[in-house]
Formats: sequence, C-alpha cells, structure tokens
Amino acid sequence: MSARSRGRRSRPTAPRRLLAQLARIGHDRSEGAQGLAETALVDLGVAVDRWRADGGRDPRPAVRGVARALRRVQPAMGVFRRWSVEWDVLARAPSPGDVVPALDRWVRHWRARLAGEPTRVLRVGRAHLAPRARVVTLSHSGTVRRLLLSVPPSRRPRRVVVLESLPGGEGRGLARELRRGGIHARVVRDSTGPGELRAADLLLLGADAINADGSVVHKVGTRPLALAARRLGVPVVVVAGTSKCVPRRRAVRDLPPRFDRTPRRAISEYWTDQGRVRAAAWPRWSLRLR
Repeated sequence: MSARSRGRRSRPTAPRRLLAQLARIGHDRSEGAQGLAETALVDLGVAVDRWRADGGRDPRPAVRGVARALRRVQPAMGVFRRWSVEWDVLARAPSPGDVVPALDRWVRHWRARLAGEPTRVLRVGRAHLAPRARVVTLSHSGTVRRLLLSVPPSRRPRRVVVLESLPGGEGRGLARELRRGGIHARVVRDSTGPGELRAADLLLLGADAINADGSVVHKVGTRPLALAARRLGVPVVVVAGTSKCVPRRRAVRDLPPRFDRTPRRAISEYWTDQGRVRAAAWPRWSLRLR
C-alpha cells in the first residue's frame, strides 16, 4: 500500500451515523430551532468522543465534512449556519492534535449556552412586555409560547390573536397551548392579520435566524404582517436568543419556500438573552456578539 493510500485511510471521514442523524434533523418540520439544536448537539458530542478514541488520526477532514452537513441541515435556522462557520474554523487548526480538545470546549460551551439562554430570554421578555397587552403573533414559536405562559396571571396578555400560518397551520397548535395555559387566544385566517393589528398593542414574533443586518428569518407571512404593523404604528418585537444570530458572511438569504425575511426597518426592537436592543442599534450591537 502506498504512503498516499495509508494517509487517506488514516483520515476519518464524517461518521455516517452522524450525517444520517443530521439529515433527519434537516427533514424535521415539527420541532423548533431550540429542540433541533439540542438534538444535534448530543449527536455532535458523541462524534467528538469517537474522534478522541481514534487517538492520533487527523480529524480535520471529518470536521470539514460535518461543517458542510451543518450548512445543509436547516438552511433557514441561524444556529446551524453559525455552527457551520465555527466548525469550519476549527477544521483549519494548524495541528491535528489541537482539534479534538477545541471541539470538546465547543461542545461544553454550547451545552451551557443552550441550557441557559431560554431563561435569560424570558427574563428580558417579561421585563418589557406590557401588562394586559393585546398581542398578535403567527406560527408556533416556542420562545413566544414560553414567554406568554411565563407571565404572572395578573399581567398576562388580555388576548392573543394567532394567525393560522399556512402552509402547515402551526398557529392552531400555538393557540391551543396558550388556551390550555389559561390565556385567551384565538386563531384567525392569515388574510385577516393586518385587520387584527388595528386593535393590537404589539406584534410579537419569534425567529429562526437573525442576520447581522437585523433582518429576521421566520415563517412565510411574517414580512407582510410586520410591514403592515409598522404602517399602522404597532410595535414589532422579535424575541429570540442570540444563538440564532448569523455571522455576516453566512447571512440567511437563500430561503426555503416556507420562510421569508423581514427587513430591520419593519422591526421596532429585539428581546434577547443579552438584553433589549432597539432596531436602529442592531447592526452596531451585533458586532460584539460571540
């Protein structure tokens, strides 16, 4: 066997099982970004453990393969775009021996971040959500649901109007969960959304990704609804963790059909795990995100 062939064999490729698991996550249409990220992180941690057991073999080609797979998992979700960038960087380590320890640190960092981020987002959201507000929302954002249900009963929204969010109709599921939690919520047709805004205090949105320019990727229908709210003078608030923020060179623009991108000019502010940010300040503020 030639030295070149031995060299190829000594380089582990991205584990087939991991690639298959990432592909399954890519086809999931029911779970939210937080749940999908947590599932993927478990699988990535297992892969890192296996590379550690491989000893002296160079993991960098495998890490590059995982970075490419992460880019394809859920193209509209910022956390996977962000992870793809970070794994690309880790794959460029000058020494093979540096890679697995760096991946270990990466997995520990993201485990802690995903565990703590939702609590911090809710704390910021509860501090700024006006008592007894009349809220309009759409789709089935887990962050929006957790925020509304975490508000003390005396301060909860007076009513929540949820657009049915076709195709898929996820809004119906959100309304059911809010009603089970004691919140007055009703579902309306997507076409009636702009009319519902006339009696609203707030358009509250989740996000699958937030680009560095402040534009927000979310369920299709978000953009026209947010633009209508701004024309009517209704505040538009995006509530999301900064794990969904995408580096400038990986901005989410090539969107699947069931998503759209809402420009920053249609948004009033963002409620994040790192605080409340006015839309005008977002591009400068986002430069310090890590």
